[in-house]
Order: sequence, then structure tokens, then C-alpha cells
Amino acid sequence: MKFFQQVALCASLSLIAMTSMAQAGIKVAFVTAEGGLGDHSFNDMIAEGLKKAKADLGIEYEVIQPRAVSDFKSSLVRAAAAKNFDLVLGASFDMIQPMKEAAAAFPDQKFGIVDVGSDSIAPNVVGAVAKDWEGSFIVGVAAAMTSKTGTIGFVGGKDIPVIHRFFNGYYYGAKSVKPDVKVLERYSGSFTDPAAGKEYTLALVSAGSDINFAVANLTGAGVIDAAKQTHTFAIGVDSNQNYMAPGTVLTSMMKRVDVLGYDIVKSVVDGTFKGGVNKQYGLKEGGVQAAMDQYNKGLISDATLAKMDELKAKVISGEIVVPNYIELDPAAKQMGTPPIDRPSAN
Repeated sequence: MKFFQQVALCASLSLIAMTSMAQAGIKVAFVTAEGGLGDHSFNDMIAEGLKKAKADLGIEYEVIQPRAVSDFKSSLVRAAAAKNFDLVLGASFDMIQPMKEAAAAFPDQKFGIVDVGSDSIAPNVVGAVAKDWEGSFIVGVAAAMTSKTGTIGFVGGKDIPVIHRFFNGYYYGAKSVKPDVKVLERYSGSFTDPAAGKEYTLALVSAGSDINFAVANLTGAGVIDAAKQTHTFAIGVDSNQNYMAPGTVLTSMMKRVDVLGYDIVKSVVDGTFKGGVNKQYGLKEGGVQAAMDQYNKGLISDATLAKMDELKAKVISGEIVVPNYIELDPAAKQMGTPPIDRPSAN
């Protein structure tokens, strides 16, 4: 009888601990990447993770939306200086240096950042990155096998290393299944200019590209609009953007930054937060995926879907290693396992 009483007591204590945790009111400040909420992409995806954390873990959060990259540091500092946030969560590769500086100024503040490289940022910062190069590899396979012209395109936002991660993965996937496919690459210079996205996409279509991968946040809406106008395909990014133009968005390379953000918040809630590390989430961990739903049903052939699944399994097993642009030797002429020639400027 005493055994059952002890079990009941332990259960009661666990319930009290969980209640106390919820009552503690873990608070999170989310400092968005450029473009802010409403981008139907990166920022909105992280926000979904925070909504889930609120429902599951009882946390509260506030959103800070910098007007420009130049405001990142001041936004992070303002959140940390308030001293009422258990975690300051940032987003985007452009925020790495501002977060380093803010973390140094507030060493007792816990910080998290989504979308980083492999290097640790600071002892009080947890970084997380979805292996977007692996997800881009899979949609590159879909694009190359679906294209009727033998030419596919890529519209990036800014011409920066993190966007080259997407392009290299896309290129590697396309060339893995169709070595002769032509892959065109363009950068609009902005993550917040749909008009520029449309203009660049129309130029790519004129050059023969019938499928264009938009990796440009809000600018990507213009890529999708151009695809509708020209009866070609677009590929969405970060969140599932298939619904934005049913029958026009071939698929979306979902970067599960909602999961990454949720996991960082959860580590604060359950006491396992440990700074100085960067966690990676690839195809194996469910950090990236090609979105399939009612909006793009039938756009990708069964043979192509089977090939995507086959190659995904090989990435997970390690038989295929998709190149991460940021980790490539600048002097290397080939990339990936099995190796292929690196893309040349076009």
C-alpha cells in the first residue's frame, strides 16, 4: 500500500511542479527577420512555433519587428535591457553579428537564434539551423524532372551566403537527376520587394525557365505572381506556400523553423537550455521537407515523387551528402557526395 501512496505522492509533486512552471510565466521576445509578420514565409513560420509553445507550454511572447537590418541590434538590446524576458529569440543570418554584440552586453540573458551557420555564437546563445540545402536538393530534383524546357531558375533575395546554401542544394538536386538541365540564378537584392521578384522571374521565363524557385521572403510573392501570369511553375519557400496559387506552385521547400523555435523555447521551459551550441535539423530530423497537399496534387508525376523519396532516403542514410555552401572550400571545383562540378556564374 505504501508503494501506491508513494506513486501518488510523486504524481502530485510532478503536477505541482508543472503548475509552478506554468505559473512562472516564461516570457519570450521574438525579434523578427526583415519583412516582419505577414510574410507568409520565414517569420510567420517561427510565429507558428511560438503559438504552439503558448498552447503546449503556457509561455507568453511578444513580437518585435525591426524596420530594417540596421535596427536588429537595437531591437535585441531593447528586449534584453527590459529584463523581463526569459528568452530573446532572433531570426535570420543577418542577425548573427548583432546578436553576438547583444549577447556580450547581456551575458546573463538567454538568447536563441534561428538560421545560423555551424559556428557557435556566444556562451548564452543557442543557435538552430534547418538544413535548407537538403530540402532544396529535394525540390531541385522535382524541378529538373518536371521541367519541359530543360531550364529551371532560382530567384534569391540578397546575394548572401545563406541564400547560396539554397541555390547550391537546388542545383545539386537538379544535376543529380538531369545532368544536362540548365539552372539559372538571379538575385533581386531585397527580401521585401514583390515587384522586383516578378520582374526577375519574367526575365528568367523569357530565357526559357519554366520552373523558378523563390528564396526571397516577401519578394517571393512576385515570383509566384509571375508564374501565374506566364503559366509556368514557382516553388515556394520556408512555409507551405502551395495555397497561394493552386496549380501554379509546384511545391514548397518547407523550412521547419517553427519546430526550431519551439525547441529552443522548450529548452528554457524545461531547464535544459545550454548556450554555445548550434543544432541542425535536416531531412532526417524533419527540419525540411517538400510540401505536398491538395493545392499541388497531380502537379508532380508519380515517377518523380518516387525518385524524390528514393534520394531522400539516401541523404538520410548518408549515401548522398548534399553540399552546404557555407562549409565548402572556396578553391574546390566539385561539391557533394557523389561529387559534381560546382555551378559557374550565369
